[in-house]
Amino acid sequence: MKKIIYIVVGIVIFLVVAGFITKAVIEKVTRDITEREVRRIAGDQAEQITQEEIDRITQQKTEDITRSIIGVGTTSNSLKTVECDKIPAARQFSAPSYYEGPLIDAHLHMPFTFDVPKSLYAQADFDGAVLEKDVPAASLICLFDKTNVKSALGFYVVPSLLKTQSLVQIKQIHKQFSGRIAPFIMTAHVSALNIQPADVESVLQANPGLFKGFGELALYKDAYKGVSPDDESLLPYYEVAEKYNLVVMMHPDNNQQATVKKILQDYPTVKFLFHGHEIVPAIAEIIAFPNAFYTIDTDLSDVPGESNSVNLYAGKTKAQFVSDFKRDYDKIQATALKNWKSLIEQHPDKFLWGTDRAYTIHFDSEVGALLDESARAFIAQLDPAAQEKFAYKNAERLIEMGGENE
Repeated sequence: MKKIIYIVVGIVIFLVVAGFITKAVIEKVTRDITEREVRRIAGDQAEQITQEEIDRITQQKTEDITRSIIGVGTTSNSLKTVECDKIPAARQFSAPSYYEGPLIDAHLHMPFTFDVPKSLYAQADFDGAVLEKDVPAASLICLFDKTNVKSALGFYVVPSLLKTQSLVQIKQIHKQFSGRIAPFIMTAHVSALNIQPADVESVLQANPGLFKGFGELALYKDAYKGVSPDDESLLPYYEVAEKYNLVVMMHPDNNQQATVKKILQDYPTVKFLFHGHEIVPAIAEIIAFPNAFYTIDTDLSDVPGESNSVNLYAGKTKAQFVSDFKRDYDKIQATALKNWKSLIEQHPDKFLWGTDRAYTIHFDSEVGALLDESARAFIAQLDPAAQEKFAYKNAERLIEMGGENE
């Protein structure tokens, strides 16, 4: 039997070395390890092979391939030291006034705590930064200090096979920069790597009080295409969130307004934080639910619906992004005020400010200063009674509602 396992593992190593590292190949080679294939390899020992052994080999094969693709763990066992001058950047735009108070970024994709080959992560359509390699945690905190950002709701990708290793830096940041990042457990948005509800619960049990939420759950991504918010596969996540009092952060896909309302009704004690243009047409109806909240983020760094606008996720160089941001700034402000000012003022307890930063350039100090300046100019145009709520108090209150693990 050991010989059979060696042969199978040898096939695995050959396939990985040969470069078959996409999701489709992972699934294909895993399917190939069937009872028929093992019997063919085993020859005259076929009758001695049990289904349990076949299942074990199949599982090991999948894990070996996945581990070979995403590496063996975190990128670093320590956090870098960064010198921080904390001097705010000079403002680049002329505005009637600026909101001067604290901010909480309610939508921030934390850099990966592991290094991911782009060939694997293509399914997620996401080119996020890597912690300590591209963005040291200390430089992010320095950016917060320079822009008067109190803290952030930070979405950490926790892959199913790295649910222990990927937590090392999350816990280090939580210890070293206490209160600056409210951690959320985020799925990988790659089918083969998505953390399952039982694993989410095991992480929560092993780390009581660490995590404040679950998400972002991006249902428009390929890994979730065709999966509605009320799909049976997602309900266990909501049940875990309900049990551990976590906020669920979700980006629904098009035409999912009805099922968004259904989960809000079916899970009235779970706080759902939404974002994304797909549900904007029904946002007034959605936030009418007492457990629904919404972040306004890229609308303060882009002109929605204009393909040639600055676009936070266009993959531009820093120089091009800064140039386009300055070009589009006035239109960004005018459009955001037209689309959101009245809604925020009518529902001042339901909307939160965020950035949706994730790529390496998003954590650059110059880019961060532009995002901050845009937010402050927008907030200053809101009714004074709504300004602090949108800027940070709603986020603060939301996190106080969630995250107390049993």
